[in-house]
Amino acid sequence: MQRLLDTQFKKNAVRLLPGESFYTPKDLLLVTTLGSCVSACIRDPTTGIGGMNHFMLPENGQKGGGGWSSTPIRFGAYAMEVLINSLIKAGARREQLEAKLFGGGAVLRNMGAFNVGRKNGTFAL
Repeated sequence: MQRLLDTQFKKNAVRLLPGESFYTPKDLLLVTTLGSCVSACIRDPTTGIGGMNHFMLPENGQKGGGGWSSTPIRFGAYAMEVLINSLIKAGARREQLEAKLFGGGAVLRNMGAFNVGRKNGTFAL
């Protein structure tokens, strides 16, 4: 996670990389770059608490540990839980949460059955 000043909007911003999550009650821009990855932007409009995650795969494909990565937040199932629980702990109300999803692109040709972007998008929805 990198803090920066967005020169286009002239606002403080936080840039998230794959496997990261961030929430805040402050007026900040949250930015990332996506391809097949997905970011969920979730906020409570009444409290102003919101956040974003950036995940690479829907879930760890192997049971009993192992899998693609040792960083659980790289997986949507865990990344969504971390973000939503963080928002609620910070004072957001679950019944007020709004979400927007971004990413899930088909960035490689001929992916066929293993279209990561489609799987990420389907999971996020």
